[in-house]
Amino acid sequence: MKKRKIIDIQVQSRRKNRKNIFFEDGSVFGVSEDVFLSIPIKIGDIISDQKLNDILESESKSKVYNSAINLLSYRMRSKSELNERLIRKGYSKDIITDVINILELKGYIDDEKFAIAFAKEKVKNKLIGPNALKFEISSHNLDLDLVDNTIDSIYEMFPQEMIINRLIAKWKVGSSIKKDLHTKSKVINRLKNKGFYWVNIENVINAIDDN
Repeated sequence: MKKRKIIDIQVQSRRKNRKNIFFEDGSVFGVSEDVFLSIPIKIGDIISDQKLNDILESESKSKVYNSAINLLSYRMRSKSELNERLIRKGYSKDIITDVINILELKGYIDDEKFAIAFAKEKVKNKLIGPNALKFEISSHNLDLDLVDNTIDSIYEMFPQEMIINRLIAKWKVGSSIKKDLHTKSKVINRLKNKGFYWVNIENVINAIDDN
């Protein structure tokens, strides 16, 4: 097994949080400060190929971890979405899996919390019904049972009929629905297109007609 002797360790000139490790055979490897501090090496040490591979694997994990943290700093992401983004960056799938497991254990990734936060934002900002919400949330490759449970929870917080009434008020068509069948039909179609169940649409329309 090949061994290499460390002849120098220097802080990188442009990236002060990284160090270059120089070996007697002329090879040079860069590592982050975090990785360097986690491995007890110094000038004069003899490093085996196995030890060097361990160091480089730690460095790769550090890069993937920092990249993941950077992505999560912008917004919450599902486990699947984060995995796909890291794969597109060209990182090893095995290392990505290890890093994502660490992030899950630390609570930085939580599909259940992500699903609720995502759904709540969509319903509050876009005033959509469960069919439309299911379409949007399913694009994040979440567990199907989680998607269904999230939708049930969201519309307990924000009942469909309450949202439908808000939309009718926003569109200013409440009085027209009672007088004009064309307007009523148009409103019903708009509400269907926004993903609301017919039974909830019907309840609101009937209540307006009865007033």
